[in-house]
Amino acid sequence: MNVNNRIAKPIKAKLPYNKIIGSAKKPVHSNIIETAVNSPDQDKSIKCIDLNFLKRRTKLNPELMMGMISQYLEQTPLLITAMKQSFHDNDWNSLYSALDKMIPSFSIVGISIEVEIMARKVQNYANTRHQPDGVTGMVLQLEHICSQACVELEQEVNMIKIRIHD
Repeated sequence: MNVNNRIAKPIKAKLPYNKIIGSAKKPVHSNIIETAVNSPDQDKSIKCIDLNFLKRRTKLNPELMMGMISQYLEQTPLLITAMKQSFHDNDWNSLYSALDKMIPSFSIVGISIEVEIMARKVQNYANTRHQPDGVTGMVLQLEHICSQACVELEQEVNMIKIRIHD
């Protein structure tokens, strides 16, 4: 990469994804965590994602947007499963690793900084092997928010496909 933030050709497959992650600005959605705690199945009206950052970074290029979203959709369900299983098994290294892979993608899809902070708290727990009150709830909240983000992103991909074919 050169000084003016341009990507030189030939482009390596992960470079645009890594470039966007590296320069992400995280939006804030103050009610996401509170909603996930109080009514995880009730209120689906509060969106977990905000694609404004991704839209700006990709300059609304539908193929690039779909590629970035698809990468999140491919990786996240596996990471959610790994996070839950490693927490259940007290496998702290795997828990830390799963969260370490999840956290950078939050900013790409516009998951709030509050969720990132919560994930880092769980990651710190995994690192110190100390379970403060509420860690189980935080793992469940992360699962809920990331799963809801996947649903919202699948809808976004479908809308992008419709716009491409119009």
